[in-house]
Amino acid sequence: MKHNQLFKILLTSVLVALNVILERFVPAYQVWNNNISFGFVTVAFAACYLGVPYAVAVGGLGDFIGALIKPFGPYFVGYTITNMLVGLILGLFLYKKATVLKISIATVVNKITCSLLLNTIFISVLYRGGIAAFWAVFISRIPFVALTAVIEIVIISLLFTEKSKVNHLIKKALPH
Repeated sequence: MKHNQLFKILLTSVLVALNVILERFVPAYQVWNNNISFGFVTVAFAACYLGVPYAVAVGGLGDFIGALIKPFGPYFVGYTITNMLVGLILGLFLYKKATVLKISIATVVNKITCSLLLNTIFISVLYRGGIAAFWAVFISRIPFVALTAVIEIVIISLLFTEKSKVNHLIKKALPH
């Protein structure tokens, strides 16, 4: 195994651990099916600097391990798949080329497909609400998802765009 691959695997494991901590132990806001946390930063980091497979791993393993350590309810594989899709989308858009436009597009795609559609379907399935409940939950989630999209775009842009000072520090620290 090459040194660079080993480094990426080790860094991914650290990002998974940070993801679990940020998602499960220090959420900024949490009410029933809505929560704001900063775990997305770990997935975005992996997406920007490590690539798609690593971002998928951080999203999926972070959710799975977090659900084992500190569950919010019954484990549901759909949420793990959704978190993996978030890593996939971020990785496809941001790997080695994070711009504010790409961050915005990736975040909006994630918020519409993963947060609004998939997670709302999963909530309806888990709580046996049916189609009427789906639309009620869907509509009620729109403002919250829009707010979290803006928060994520701003934070990811401040941290990982080419002009960001944090980005320059990260690039100096990572092996080439």
